[in-house]
Parts: sequence; C-alpha cells; structure tokens
Amino acid sequence: MRAIAIFSPSRRSGKSWLITALARSLTRQGLRVVPFQSQTEITKGYRVSADAEVSQSAAWQAWAAKIQPTTHLNPVLLKACSPPGESKPKFQLLIQGRGIGTVKRTAYYDSYYDIARPLIRECLMALPPKYDVLLFDSYRDSLYHPLTSDTDQNFEILKGLETPVTGIILIDCTHEGAINQLWGLWQRLSPENRQLIRGVIFNQWQGDRPQETQTSQWVKTHLKRPVLGYIRPLQNLAFDPESLCTTVAHNPVNLPQNKLRLQVIQLPHLCPYADFDALMGEASVQLEFIDPTETLGYPDAVIVPHTSQAIADLDYLHKYGYPQQLQQYVNAGGTVLGIGNGANLLSKKIALPSGDFQPALGLTPFDSQPHTKAALFPTETFSRFPFPNLPLSGMTLPCDILNYAPSSGYTQLFETPNLGLVNQSQNIWAVYLQGLFNNGPWCRFWLNALRQKRGLSSLPTGIANFNERQEAILEALANHLEQYVDPTILLEDAA
Repeated sequence: MRAIAIFSPSRRSGKSWLITALARSLTRQGLRVVPFQSQTEITKGYRVSADAEVSQSAAWQAWAAKIQPTTHLNPVLLKACSPPGESKPKFQLLIQGRGIGTVKRTAYYDSYYDIARPLIRECLMALPPKYDVLLFDSYRDSLYHPLTSDTDQNFEILKGLETPVTGIILIDCTHEGAINQLWGLWQRLSPENRQLIRGVIFNQWQGDRPQETQTSQWVKTHLKRPVLGYIRPLQNLAFDPESLCTTVAHNPVNLPQNKLRLQVIQLPHLCPYADFDALMGEASVQLEFIDPTETLGYPDAVIVPHTSQAIADLDYLHKYGYPQQLQQYVNAGGTVLGIGNGANLLSKKIALPSGDFQPALGLTPFDSQPHTKAALFPTETFSRFPFPNLPLSGMTLPCDILNYAPSSGYTQLFETPNLGLVNQSQNIWAVYLQGLFNNGPWCRFWLNALRQKRGLSSLPTGIANFNERQEAILEALANHLEQYVDPTILLEDAA
C-alpha cells in the first residue's frame, strides 16, 4: 500500500474535492483505493445506518473509490448544532458515527482530542491490506490552538502504517497570499516531515503562464520541491463535497419556501439508507428523518421505509401513537409512501409468525405478511403512475399483500404485477421496488405531483437516473484533475 496525505494551511482549500477526484482517477486506473477522513466539522451528515453517520464529503470519497461509506473511514465528527453566526458555536461530538455529547470547539480540543486521536489511529491501522492506495484527508486544529503544529500531529497519526507516505501541500488561491500560506506551513513542518512532502498543488489558480513559471521557480528555490499542478476553477459543474445535491443550487425553485418537505420515519431497523440518496440529492427537497418519539406534523409526504424487523418496528410505531397520527395526516390530505416492509406496515392487518394477525397502520384495506431475509433480484419494468411507460429498474422486494383485488380501488403502479399499488386519490403508495427514487424521471414525476398540490412549479423530468448523474460528476471531477495534475506522479517519493 502507498499512502498519499493532502495537507493545507487553510480550511475549505479543496482537500475534500481533490481526494474525491483523485480517488476516482486512481480507481479507474485499476488501483484499489481507500479514502480516510480522520476528523471533520460538518453541518449535515450522511447516514450509513440507523444510528451512525459520516460526513457527506467522506461519502463522496468512498463512492469515488467505488466502496461503501463506513464510520471506520471517518471516525470523528464535530456536527454543528448551534444557529449560524453564533460567536461560540456548539457541536455534537460523534465517535464512529454515534453522538456522545455536545461540546464547544475549544472544549473538544482541550478535553476530548487526546481521546479521539488514538481512535483515529486505530481505525487507520485497521484498514485492510488489500488496498493499493490510501488517501489521507488531513485535519487541522491550529486555527484554534495556534501554538501547536496540527500538521505534525497528522504525520504522527500516519506513523506506524508500515507503508510509504507521500505528502502533498494544497494551497487555496481564492484569496490573496498563496505564497505566504505555503511558506507559513513549511516553516511549521519539522525537518523529518518535510522529507515526506512530494510537492505543491495550487487550487483555484487563475494566473497566466509567466506567473506559473515565477511561482514554480520560487517553490523550487525555497522548498526544494516541484509544483505538481495548477488546478483551474471548475467550470459548468455544480459540486459541493458537503452536499449530495447534484443540481445548481442558485435556482428559485430551490429557495426554502419552494422546497418540498419530505419526512422518512426513522424506524429502528430501517434499511438501507442508500434508498434515499436520490431524494437527498434533490436541491428542491428538504428530506428529514423523524423519530416516532417526535410528533409527525404535516410535511408534503411521509415515507415509511423498508425495515428488516417489521413486527418490532410496528410495535414501536404503536407505542408512540403513529397509526392515529398517520390517519389524521392522510385525512387532512397528506401523502404516504411505503417501501417493502414499510408498505406492508400500511396494511390493515399484518401476519405474525404464529399465524395470527396484528393490527397494522390501517391506511390500506389489505392484510400483509412481512418478509425478513428474502432474496432480492434486479428487475426492469415500466410505470403506469404517475406517468405511463417510464422505464424503471431496481431490486424487487417480495410483495406480501394477501387479499389484493382490483375492486379494492387500488391500481397496479407498474407493468410488473404486485410491484406497487396506488389508491384512486394517489396519496397512498405501496412499493416493492428498492431503489425506486434512483429512477430520475419517475422520481421527478412523483415530486411534481406533490408540488402541484402545493401550487409550486414543476421540475424538469428529462434527467438521468441519480446514480448515473452521480457517476457523471465523479468522472468529470477526475477528468478536470487530470487536465492539470498527473495522479501517477503523486505516488512517487519526494526527491
């Protein structure tokens, strides 16, 4: 394994997007890449399980490397929980994705940092040896503790990997003083760690060729290192590593008052969270995960997700009065969509292992039987609602409606029988297709039906599927990087 560590003297310098682009570039060269984001400050996380999350930038980096995001790849998070602009903001401290308390930034570095650092090192050392390249997204605390050398601390964590480490300094040229940033960081590095620096990359560079020549000469003279690339600003690509949005955010349809508010019921055994990536990637959607201990309220739609333990989660919903809350919501004109076992929970009664039946949520007139570890199979079909003949793909979840009949007033959603049902009012949806929202046109037609109820303008429907759009962004990032930097040079040792 070879490790590449990206360092920068400033926050928001582009480390996260650079590692995302680099991960995809090296992966498509046939290398097995694992990105590691040791510690991150975030405002919004990406859920990887019912009780754990990582930063959205860590998720992007994992997808770029074509692996699944896990908390081992992003062991420490400081998640902002104070209103924007507060002078002394507070953070929820998450260790391997799970919250352990609320701290101020300085209190974290004073009281918890020495505990978190060994955990970071432990997760780093536990990475499987099957990978060819480790991409280390460094963190910094010198903004808050100016007398300590955060960069040396990062190198300290990297020690013990028993693999060559190549350090790259990334300089943000958005603001004046790029050379001052570089020189200040270089002075802080210990002589030992300077030996690991392969070279410098200037990000957001907008200078001309003579400026490049002059800058490269300065770096070579003072640092005895080469400039490895001058990366120009991204053009015609809306990419924010802290967001799953894949559309341009500066659009009137994405203003808060024009967004749809969708709530996913946070069932204890919800799975998989990736089902909702496409909705999280819609800039016109505010997606919330709501625990049944909270009052439901009146969002534009409620989603009852697939669960691996339908009966246990049904008991949880009954405990907090959710059958009554959902019935009131539907009676007021609300829309409910159930997926897999979530669709089964919408039924009138649900079968128990004993053969008896238990009252379910009572939103559909059917009885149902939950499934646990049924095999999933890829399927392709066409829609009937909300727009006919749209091609759809996904994984089938077994449909366990026991007494469906056309006279029930429910219509088949898809050309494939029993893959989905919708009532005449089109506000109760039962779906047995995992990955439904990944189907871009269908998802947009469904969202537009909700927007029409609110009197909002429609979204364009001629779009690619979410995974295809995500892949296109990752490929575009890698292509952009390769215009200005040769990724293979980053694998070489410092001179």
